[in-house]
Amino acid sequence: MQALDAQFRYASFIQPGKGPYIETYLAVNSRSVHFVKLAPNKLQGAIQITISFERNDSIILFDKYTLKSPEIDTLNPLNFSFIDLQRFSLPPGTYFMELRIRDQYDTTNTASATGTIELKMPGNAMQFSDIMLVESFKRAEKTGPLTKSGLDLVPRPSFFYNTTHDTLRFYTELYGSQSLQDSVFIIRALLEYGEKQVVDKCSRFYKHSPKNVIVITDAFLIDEVPSGNYTLRFEALSRSNELLASKTMTIQRLNSKIAFDEQKMKAISTNMSFVDPMTKPQLRDYIASLRPISEIFEREYADNLLKLDTIDVELLKKFMLSFWERRDKANPQVAWAEYHMRVKETMELFSSKIMKGYETERGRVYLQYGKPNTRTQVTNEPSAYPYEIWWYYEYKGQRNIRFVFYNPDMITNDYQLLHSEALGETFDPQWRLILFSRTTAFRDIDEQMNRGHFGSYLEDNFRNQ
Repeated sequence: MQALDAQFRYASFIQPGKGPYIETYLAVNSRSVHFVKLAPNKLQGAIQITISFERNDSIILFDKYTLKSPEIDTLNPLNFSFIDLQRFSLPPGTYFMELRIRDQYDTTNTASATGTIELKMPGNAMQFSDIMLVESFKRAEKTGPLTKSGLDLVPRPSFFYNTTHDTLRFYTELYGSQSLQDSVFIIRALLEYGEKQVVDKCSRFYKHSPKNVIVITDAFLIDEVPSGNYTLRFEALSRSNELLASKTMTIQRLNSKIAFDEQKMKAISTNMSFVDPMTKPQLRDYIASLRPISEIFEREYADNLLKLDTIDVELLKKFMLSFWERRDKANPQVAWAEYHMRVKETMELFSSKIMKGYETERGRVYLQYGKPNTRTQVTNEPSAYPYEIWWYYEYKGQRNIRFVFYNPDMITNDYQLLHSEALGETFDPQWRLILFSRTTAFRDIDEQMNRGHFGSYLEDNFRNQ
């Protein structure tokens, strides 16, 4: 049996007249859970869940409960997910949230997640709730634990859509439009790639009259959307096209049915373009530096391209130009120039004796996410390896995400990514123990907090206190 396989997300909403609340969404793969026999021919699994919300070193809310699976016939395959949705009302503020789950019938089988949550009351300006991804939605016949706004919504904690998933379903709420002077206004939902380029057939427009809460739930067909990173965007616009509110989140797509369109790329003319004067050595280096922001199909094609010793320089130019035209059709040269400046910054900041700056873990994150809002560098903390904590206040709908890098060899400038809260990045609940393993051996595999080291300010640095 595989280790406990769980997906966890949360979203914040506002209940008019009462204030903000958090919804948590948890899905646990049944194949990673130990099932026990309850009766002849019947099996059941159970997950123990603990969740806490902390502010200023005080626990504001704590809950502990057990999530049980349905009773399963022993002849049926274990191929489903435990789904759990919880709602927690909290006063406005910033909270550190921690989730721990444990297999009730195999207590060594655990998983955990942490995050920083900021809850705000609506002001005079309009605002969207967080975006909730859903597996399905339908009109509710009666009120149940998955019911909201008259709909039964089955949450989807994962932001990753593979080839078998052909539909992207979503839910969000807009608050505060009742103060709008217009009698009607527009809400639009868009799936974008690159620099706000809209995916074909993935846009919706909704006309609404102002009111306290407006619910938007819909779906995009994504069977023809290629592999890559996308942005799901919601915008509220006045009749004069003024942007009133917006909300975004990142979606990842892996679609093996659609490959890189080499013929379309080869048809591009590079004559008199910004790539025309580039030499083969320059192009090899430039294309290698694109890896941190490349989509999966682009990365695979470029990797194969750069392996060839006798590659035609014109093919390299065509790839380079098509790459940037896909991101900014109107100004590909400007988009490349801005990115190339950041590549130069990684070369200055993160290069080592054996790796260029953009090849390192810190360089990759710097290019993919941009310069962090805060960067804490610690080189002399007792018992710990040198480490850095990067904090991004917001990135494509993700808020308060952190990256922890460390230098286990303590000699080179090659820091490795140890832990992150960003979607799709390395998440290791044992990262604190690994960071302090320079002098401390692992004793308890479930231990996560390592506070007993003299002179350690790790938790303050991680929470940016």
